[in-house]
Amino acid sequence: MTGKLWNPISACAAIGIIFIFATLWNLQSHDISYQQDLEVQEQLDSEPKINVTEVEPPVPVETRLSFLDIATKHGTDKVNPHHYNYMYEKYLDPIRDQPLKMLEIGLGCNMAYGPGKSYYTWLEFLPHVDLYYIEYDRACVEKWSQDMTNIKVFTGDQSDTAFLERFISASGGGFDVIIDDGGHFMNQQITSFNRLFPIVKPGGIYFIEDLATSYQEVYGGKKGSGTMMEMVQELLDDLNRNVGGPPLKNGNIVGQEMRSIECGEEICAFFKKGLGQTEIRL
Repeated sequence: MTGKLWNPISACAAIGIIFIFATLWNLQSHDISYQQDLEVQEQLDSEPKINVTEVEPPVPVETRLSFLDIATKHGTDKVNPHHYNYMYEKYLDPIRDQPLKMLEIGLGCNMAYGPGKSYYTWLEFLPHVDLYYIEYDRACVEKWSQDMTNIKVFTGDQSDTAFLERFISASGGGFDVIIDDGGHFMNQQITSFNRLFPIVKPGGIYFIEDLATSYQEVYGGKKGSGTMMEMVQELLDDLNRNVGGPPLKNGNIVGQEMRSIECGEEICAFFKKGLGQTEIRL
């Protein structure tokens, strides 16, 4: 049996043809894959974009010291053993950054720890305060005056009406806040309250501390003798009477200008009516 021998040239030609077909097929496959990639990309481009914003960590807020913190630091008894911080933080903290004209009766000259503890407390707690003091002990004031800045001190007895008149004239009145931390005797608290509450600005506050002395005979705190707390009770009665009711028990200007009273542990706050709200009840 005879046959034709395989021609090497023909073999090479066949291999070449196969290679060409393989290359064309591979190119066609890549073209299809590329076209599919384009279609997928177009679909992605047509979808709504989600904006990713980098979230920065919150900036820490610097916290300010509270009245309790400041008073504790300076060592005033307004927070220990007393707890007046609840009243002062409630009503003075919201306005502590405002310019305030403030009077405190009593510099602390009779305190065992010495004067000025509340002075430093108020200057730090109320950065824009215009601070006035009434103090009975002239020698203490003269000794301590070298350490005083941003303060006006008047020496005299808070139960002396003539002195109070001179103080009102010299200071100009118009106080946003008055605090009585003075001698704590009944005649002192009542006299200064009757005379100084009228010079509180409309909407202002008058605080009286150490009201426990209304129950201590050494301070004149005998029941039925006209104590400061008995006056508070009269004012509360007046506030809760109808306008057309019986005459006021305390019918002076204090009762006429009182908007409200709030009392806490050994302290009461008296709120003056706002501008144009003074109601004369006869």
